[in-house]
Amino acid sequence: MSGNALRDLNTLAAPERKNDRSSKGSFTKPCNGNTIENVEEQQRKSLASVQLNGGETENVQLKKIPASDQINGGETENVQLKKISASVQVNGGETENVQLKKIPASVQINGGETVNVGVEVANSEVEYIQSENLSDLEDVDTCLKNLLPGLDSKDWILVVEALNDVRRLSIFHKERMRSILSDLIPLVVKSLKNPRSAVCKTAIMTSTDIFNAYNDELIDSLDPLLVQLLLKSSQDKRFVCEAAVRALEAMTTSVSPTLLLPKLQPYLKNRNPRIRAKASMCFSRSVPRLGAEGIKEYGIDKLIQVAASQLSDQLPESREAARSLLLELQNVYEKSHNLSTAVSEHPEMVSWENFCLSKLSPLSAQAVLRVTTNLTREGVVIGS
Repeated sequence: MSGNALRDLNTLAAPERKNDRSSKGSFTKPCNGNTIENVEEQQRKSLASVQLNGGETENVQLKKIPASDQINGGETENVQLKKISASVQVNGGETENVQLKKIPASVQINGGETVNVGVEVANSEVEYIQSENLSDLEDVDTCLKNLLPGLDSKDWILVVEALNDVRRLSIFHKERMRSILSDLIPLVVKSLKNPRSAVCKTAIMTSTDIFNAYNDELIDSLDPLLVQLLLKSSQDKRFVCEAAVRALEAMTTSVSPTLLLPKLQPYLKNRNPRIRAKASMCFSRSVPRLGAEGIKEYGIDKLIQVAASQLSDQLPESREAARSLLLELQNVYEKSHNLSTAVSEHPEMVSWENFCLSKLSPLSAQAVLRVTTNLTREGVVIGS
């Protein structure tokens, strides 16, 4: 009896367990008496790896969402949404991820007939074209007419195209674009703030070409551009950071130092150490462009105080920029005194050491003298 009862129990348990498993993950809902609708959704996430600049890898999340609906007892509709990540290689090594969207739909009607419906968005490629490889525009008038609306578009592909048109106009037709610069710069700044890397980097490259084309004409609109370029040059995305550094270099070589230095000086005291470092590097590169006479007119005493304050900064880039600036100031100061026709009645006031002690606090003067004296001696030893 006990053996038969055990077999009966096993016989009953198996179908029950099977039914229990089959009931998980779906539900049935009666609709209009004879209609059963079964809906089953799954999400599967995967990562696509995109290599940038030969080394940096960016992971992109892909989503696949299939949905199956059974309606009216026999009609089945399968809808599949799918995002595909494609890699676009530009300029020999730089790769930018481009997202394509494809929506196929398969519908089975009356148990046999199948209709496939699909909508596919065209492939979108982002190519970072170097300035020397940009070609001229075919229709300048139409381009100028559509330029501002394109820059203000909600479609990021159109924005990138408009930014590249700004670059072409800056290179080939800068006179034609000069009249709309005041309206154009805020839209370029807007693109610099865009979280999409393709838009942001193209806007940075646009800033470079604008600096090279218009020089001092940009000084009234420089502040918002400068803020964004300093921020982008301080971020972790290397390919964006490197482009921003190149734009800042173009700025320091294109804009007159007498106009640029006052714009840079407030950022030397910014709370963000990376911004301070980039501003210090720009400041250090810009000062030599003043020339010996320009440095004396600007004021060596002002410049030495700026450089001394950067010597104690926490980032090595700031300290290195300060050392470079101090050596330039020392060189100009000593040459100007050696070449002066009138010999001072107080020769002790002519020395670099006494000049530093007279213009700086004792601690700052000692730090400046330690740097300039050591580096000067090293230069003499290497030169000999």
